[in-house]
Amino acid sequence: MIDIHNHIIYNFDDGPATRADALEMIRMASDQGITAIFATSHFNEVIQPDVEADYFAKLKKLRKETANKGIPVQLYSGSEMFYHHFLEKTIKKTKVGTLCGLGLYVLMEFPLYLMPAGIEETLFKLNLDEVIPIIAHPERYSAIIEEPEKVVNFLKHGGLLQVNVGSVLGKFGRRVQKVAMWLLENRAVHFLGSDAHSPKGRTFELAKAVHYLEKHLEQEYIQELVNINPQKIIDNEKLERANFTLSEEQSGFLQRMKRKLGLS
Repeated sequence: MIDIHNHIIYNFDDGPATRADALEMIRMASDQGITAIFATSHFNEVIQPDVEADYFAKLKKLRKETANKGIPVQLYSGSEMFYHHFLEKTIKKTKVGTLCGLGLYVLMEFPLYLMPAGIEETLFKLNLDEVIPIIAHPERYSAIIEEPEKVVNFLKHGGLLQVNVGSVLGKFGRRVQKVAMWLLENRAVHFLGSDAHSPKGRTFELAKAVHYLEKHLEQEYIQELVNINPQKIIDNEKLERANFTLSEEQSGFLQRMKRKLGLS
């Protein structure tokens, strides 16, 4: 399995405080069958050269120690970019802005409790630049829970969706779990991610989530979520973008989703 969203760079953002904790997280990932990890630390609109250099220096140390300890996990660069109106310009100036530094995929997040204006325009600009946006944990945004049609806008504008395993397992509440499962059951999701932050608490639970989903989803789709689609990022291959229009069928999808969440 491949985990495209986690925070393993130590003493950097809100991830592990020490290198030892980071290595323990990587070992835990390996123990559950994860073979590759994208180290997606938080970054904002201004990325100073020394901050980016610190990120890559720590990633290099983790790669070296992971290899020295015989832990069979490959570490790839990346970031969880906080949304801003000139995101497409920021990622052009940095290597850390896109996953694997290849310039093709960007993992982006929004404020949990306020969906900013101008998102569609930013997604459109990324599309023009042949950059594929991956929306981190859409199921956790209050705006999505209250207005599920916003997910349709993400898909319609070329966005891909990454759901957190903690959401699948109910760790952010029943309502968030319902949104996550509804998106997965309708095959609107492209990736699962741990969003791991520490060896304890929010950590790697990809295997546990896969085991849970085996009761709800086809095995072929689960493999797309945790192996096939993430491998395309590593191989610098384009995933098929969702050609999504709000047809009568999708309107029905949204109404059913709202009913399930008790919104209508």
